[in-house]
Amino acid sequence: MIESFRYAIRGLRRDPALMLAATLTLAICIGANTTVFSLVNSILLRPLPYPGSERIYWLGERIGMEPMEVGIAADYYSLREENRVFEDVAAYDTLTVNWTGIEKPEQVDAAQVTPSFFRVMGTQPLMGRYLAPEEQGIKAAPVVVLSYAFWRSRMGSDRGVLGKTITLDRMPNTIIGVIPQGFDYPKGMTTPIWRPLPVDEAKQRPRSVRTPLRLVDMVARLKPNVGEVQLAAEMQRLTHTIRAEYPKEFASAGYLDRMTILATPLHRRIAGDLRPALLVLSGAVGLVLLIACANLANLLLARAAGRQRELAVRMALGSGRGRIVRQLLTESLALALPGGLCGAAIAYFSIAALNAWKPLVLQNYPALSMDLTTLAFTCGLTLVTGLVFGMAPAVTSAGISIQEALKSAGHTQSGGQGSARLRQLLVVAELAVALVLLIGAGLLARSFLKLSQTDLGFPPENLLTLRVNLVGERYAKAEGQTRFYDDVLEGMNRLPMVRRAAVSTDVPLSGDRPFAGNAALQVYGRPRVPNSRRPQADLSVVSRSFFQTLGIHLRSGRIFDFRDTIHSTDAVVVNDALARTIFPGEKAIGQRIFFGQDDTSPWTIVGVVGNIRDSELGAEPWPMVYRCECFGSNSFLTRMAFIVRTNGDSHAARRAIEAEVYAEDRNQPVFDVKTMEERLADSLAPQRFHLLLIGVFAGIAIVLSAVGVYGVMSYVVTRRTREMGIRMAMGAQPRQVLRLVLGESMFLTAMAVLAGLGGAWALTRYLHSMLYGVTALDNATCAIMAAVLAIIAITASFVPARRASRIDPMTALREE
Repeated sequence: MIESFRYAIRGLRRDPALMLAATLTLAICIGANTTVFSLVNSILLRPLPYPGSERIYWLGERIGMEPMEVGIAADYYSLREENRVFEDVAAYDTLTVNWTGIEKPEQVDAAQVTPSFFRVMGTQPLMGRYLAPEEQGIKAAPVVVLSYAFWRSRMGSDRGVLGKTITLDRMPNTIIGVIPQGFDYPKGMTTPIWRPLPVDEAKQRPRSVRTPLRLVDMVARLKPNVGEVQLAAEMQRLTHTIRAEYPKEFASAGYLDRMTILATPLHRRIAGDLRPALLVLSGAVGLVLLIACANLANLLLARAAGRQRELAVRMALGSGRGRIVRQLLTESLALALPGGLCGAAIAYFSIAALNAWKPLVLQNYPALSMDLTTLAFTCGLTLVTGLVFGMAPAVTSAGISIQEALKSAGHTQSGGQGSARLRQLLVVAELAVALVLLIGAGLLARSFLKLSQTDLGFPPENLLTLRVNLVGERYAKAEGQTRFYDDVLEGMNRLPMVRRAAVSTDVPLSGDRPFAGNAALQVYGRPRVPNSRRPQADLSVVSRSFFQTLGIHLRSGRIFDFRDTIHSTDAVVVNDALARTIFPGEKAIGQRIFFGQDDTSPWTIVGVVGNIRDSELGAEPWPMVYRCECFGSNSFLTRMAFIVRTNGDSHAARRAIEAEVYAEDRNQPVFDVKTMEERLADSLAPQRFHLLLIGVFAGIAIVLSAVGVYGVMSYVVTRRTREMGIRMAMGAQPRQVLRLVLGESMFLTAMAVLAGLGGAWALTRYLHSMLYGVTALDNATCAIMAAVLAIIAITASFVPARRASRIDPMTALREE
């Protein structure tokens, strides 16, 4: 084996052009595959960094076939007491808190957890302790556990930090522990603080439809040796148990027989929406590698055609055909090795660049790494690639006829018809694969273009958004909250660079909708129906100036004005989507609506406004109810956002706008400060990331395919030089020879287009979740990309065809 490898190296050194072409091709393709594998490994394959993470599950409710799963605090207590398969169950939620008592107040991410949370996650404290059972509940002592990163960066790695306090939401919190390095749940690398979940069992049970449900997330650790079948059976039993525990509540809500308790592996839950996109990217980069293999197989077939006499002599001297196959496969492996090494280097720098760039779509996931698993994948991929592109030349060369090969020693050796057909078949295959990638990239490009041109319902230019979270006695009542917002808005409107300012619970395109999905709407005066059959709407609390600031158009009626005060609390404005959904063919103005079961104080619709994209760009506008901030509500107004339309550059006005908040309350941190253009860019980030990667892969594929077409047509011209000379000696015109060669190229391209369209039909269906405004088999995209491929393929074959048309008949015949 070693001797064969040395012989292969000596042979390849005599063909540096082949070595360079193979190394460059494989380096790019193996590097791309390794980079994508690192993504897949980090997000989908690598176990979570918690002991026994494969036994940690996320628990929640699903209603009917709705895709959304939610956790309910009441279910937490039932699952904790009634389950038979989990070692422990924990509940948690996430929020932001105001950190004051420092030079400049900050908004800090935090997780509120039950004491069982750390047991479920299998972590032990680096210092101190975790939460005790008596520290759970609304009246529990304010204590916190710090993350390792927060302790290092903000507490200076102080070993005496235990027992000290930090002021969160204007209340001193005692530090009781520090979590070890590497723990990053539930909010990724950003969670610096864990504190008790302020939920009391007495207030959550019995579950009541008149009491707003407390939403939480739940995790549980499965007992050892419990299989998936046993877990599924237990979830079914728990579903019936919880239904039986609250029969009236579920029946009145209308989903007694539709509620299901589900258990999802935590790893899959974290991967979330990125899973299908990563699988599509893996398929795309794998197709690029197949094209590279086809190209290299063509190169080796051409090389083997010139070595037929050498191989025939070796077989005549006693070498078996198996020995020839092994030698040629050894050469292909030797050819693949430099490409694999260079590919690993490219992947290393690509992974480092991704970690440094950290696109928004990856910010909540662990950092990528070139670990042993990734290196093993690279080594295995290099080995398999070498065998794949070397197999066809090896088998073809081993099947030559010794006598025929030796007889043709004095003639041009170009291989037989079988070898030529195989080369053409490989070109058809790589062109077809390239077309699949081109169509995929075209679909994503059209989808991205349509998404970026989506009507937001308001002009996004010169809009600055920032959030506040009011905490303290001053804001315990509605009057204090309203006074704060009114005073800050008045100060902002005095600024020369501000055209108009408003406050709102929701910020368009932010994805932060505090009351999303909580509003089962009922029209006053109509027969009562269960919550599950009521139309759903989102509720947004806004200031009077909200619609003018954003530039939302009034369709009918009026918007909020001086008539709406704290003493007039029943006026609401709705959007077009709600008016069309709930009052089709009717006039919405004057209708009265209410949420939940309380119909004692229904709200009157006084206006209908246009729809805005308040969440995802690709989602249809959701029915919205707008209520005026001047009414006041303790739960509504503590966390609000300022939306400011400036006269010029929003960034230039940022410092002055923030100063107005600090002037009203210097302990009030301002956070999540972004322009609307930045929020729009963030909304498009996943689509931009997918388009970038698929586009790069499609570009590589088309370049490799063009090279493949050029190589095959050059081989055809070389193989048929004598034929071309005879044709021209018999009177054929150069343009006829040109047409002959281009005709063969067009035939191969047509076959590739047909195969590629079939492949696109089979594979692009997996893109449907990543598309907006186009179907997975958009006719225009398929036609355009097929035309692009045909033009590139024919252009690549033009140079060999032109060379054929200029053959000197006498020179060609003399060479034969």
